[in-house]
Amino acid sequence: MPAIKLKVIPNQTQAGLAYQHLHVQINNPNGIMEPQDLKELELPKDIIWSQGVVIEGKVPIWLYCYLVHECHPAAWVACFDPRLGEASPRSGGAVVVSTHSPKVTVGQVLIINLPDALF
Repeated sequence: MPAIKLKVIPNQTQAGLAYQHLHVQINNPNGIMEPQDLKELELPKDIIWSQGVVIEGKVPIWLYCYLVHECHPAAWVACFDPRLGEASPRSGGAVVVSTHSPKVTVGQVLIINLPDALF
């Protein structure tokens, strides 16, 4: 069983911008992952790179760094922060950290609702 579970879910921002939601989860029963777990990690094959990717999940910051790097082919990459945006447990802001698209800018906060598939 891989230590890290990745699930890609098609979604859109509240403003209607389509993106790929990359949910990241530690899959170990003890809830702990180790740096060597990166060696077996593979991104889902069905990511649509012509859209943006929002990375979301309760994992170490170094895993977010790795995933931002691996998602570089995407039109843009953002990291989810539940403290930004609306005060709702099912929504928040996604901070754009990398872009190849004129549709978004680095530092822009995209308001999103978490995909229903997560609940």
